[in-house]
Amino acid sequence: MGPVEICKQRLESRHSEYRHWKQRHRWFGNARLAAAGLSLLGLWWVESTFPSLTWWAVGLLVVAFLASSKVFSRLEDLRRSAGIAMMFYATPVMGEKRKTASSQSDALTLPEEHPYARDVDLAEDGGLIDFLNLGSTQDGLLILSNMLAKPASREEIIERQAAVKELKSQLDLRERLFVEGSKKLPYIRTDLLKSWAEKQPVAAPKWFPASCFALSVAFVVQAVLVALGPTPAGLLALVGILLAELVLWKFGQRYLTMQVVTSEGIHHDCNELRSLVKVLDGQEFHSRNLRELSNDLRRDGRRASQLLRGFCRLVSLFEQRHNQIVGMFGPLVLYQTQAALALERWRVAHAHQLPQWIDAIGAFEAYSSISCFAFEHPLYSFPSVVEEGPVLKAEGLAHPLLGEEAVANDVDLDRGHPVLVVSGANMAGKSTLLRTIGTSVALTYAGAPVRALSMTISAMDVVASIRVKDSLQRGESRFAAELNRIRLVLESIRSGHPTLVLIDELFAGTNSYDRYAGAVVLAEFLLGSDSSLAVLSTHDRNVTRWAEEGPARVTNAHFRDVFSDGEMHFDYRLHQGPAMRGNAIELMKQAGMPMPETLPSPEA
Repeated sequence: MGPVEICKQRLESRHSEYRHWKQRHRWFGNARLAAAGLSLLGLWWVESTFPSLTWWAVGLLVVAFLASSKVFSRLEDLRRSAGIAMMFYATPVMGEKRKTASSQSDALTLPEEHPYARDVDLAEDGGLIDFLNLGSTQDGLLILSNMLAKPASREEIIERQAAVKELKSQLDLRERLFVEGSKKLPYIRTDLLKSWAEKQPVAAPKWFPASCFALSVAFVVQAVLVALGPTPAGLLALVGILLAELVLWKFGQRYLTMQVVTSEGIHHDCNELRSLVKVLDGQEFHSRNLRELSNDLRRDGRRASQLLRGFCRLVSLFEQRHNQIVGMFGPLVLYQTQAALALERWRVAHAHQLPQWIDAIGAFEAYSSISCFAFEHPLYSFPSVVEEGPVLKAEGLAHPLLGEEAVANDVDLDRGHPVLVVSGANMAGKSTLLRTIGTSVALTYAGAPVRALSMTISAMDVVASIRVKDSLQRGESRFAAELNRIRLVLESIRSGHPTLVLIDELFAGTNSYDRYAGAVVLAEFLLGSDSSLAVLSTHDRNVTRWAEEGPARVTNAHFRDVFSDGEMHFDYRLHQGPAMRGNAIELMKQAGMPMPETLPSPEA
């Protein structure tokens, strides 16, 4: 059974669960309304018949209301979980884009000068990162971005592949991570959690918490004694305790700083983080990377979910100071002061581990996203990463973001043939080929499979010049922007890094003479490097003629086009040799330009 069939089966199952819990939720809600009316009638009857039992009846009704509220909330949670799970399985079945919590483009920024990210559409809206991401935390999105946007060593790629392969079949785990991360918040603000954890805790003297607790206990005991048998001495003692508490409360105001109050602001984020951590509780992994991440969530014999649960409980208690009943009686036992001190004790003991937990969850989300991609595309292959290089050989390589109609091509670059010059007409597929290669290398860095029958690659850095353009704000021409990328190429190769160079329309921003000279010089520089590979596209026939007649280590290839019946047709397949014609004249005619039978010649 393929992934589509599996997801379709699960989608139907979750849809059935959704209808079931929705029906239960509606039924139970109506039953609560009916029970509330009957309870009021019953309470009136008890008050009329057995007035001494009225308060007992009220207490019983309060307990019943609280219990029914918990059940009602649980039914709502189950209904929502089933609905979110339906979204998770709709993508492979219906081809819909998953609406993930952290897929906002403003949550991800890659520098303008990144060597290849913008050229291969990593961070664009609808780009590769957006396509892959299933995370609900900012860190999950950033870690996924870094895995795709930073070159990795051979050993690191192999370890990442092992983690992805292990998670690939764990569909239940990925579903639970997706559901728990998408329930309540738009996205988990891990930046606020880390900022809170890094703040210095409030340093109250050791005697202060003990004194607050002792006076609170003394007040409760004395209040009970006074209630049972009021005496002048007992009332005087009670007043004395209250005065002492007032002094402590006044003294403790210096410790109720904004650091404590801001704990409320991260309560829901921390609770959602705990839900994600709970999903991983008890999970055993075999790959090294996943084992290390799991160990980060279990230090010193205590699970992160247990510690986060304690924090969430403390914040809930602290928030109760806004409750009317607690507001009335809380000051009598220094409720707010003691809750704040308890929060600070948790910060001292455990807050330093919070960034580590967040990073672990973010990494799990990144691996979950990539493994979901691997599961949904079983025909994609994991690249074989070899030690000897440079080499990039791919059979049947296509872009993962294109549809089923995408045309696959072979790419063969190694030390014997390190430079591929690609020519062809406009819109024939040159830029797509370069982006396909760059995207596939980025997926290789992350340990993901690529859309190819097979792929062999050595560890390399990538420098691309595909989407360079002029900038009015920076006062930079297209040629200047391209030179900046060429500078990155030279720096990478001269520093000894194995480098894959991808350049579209080589030196298109300058005149034909300078373009030819620059292209030949750059190509010969690349040929002189034992650690670089390059794919260079061009419209310049002089460049393709040099590649055809020049060094044997340069390979010439082209994309074809056919103009018939007033329409342009492309096969998008890479053919050997240079392109012998272009389609620009025909496109100009289609645009309405008055093209004469005899065209002007540049030599004329």
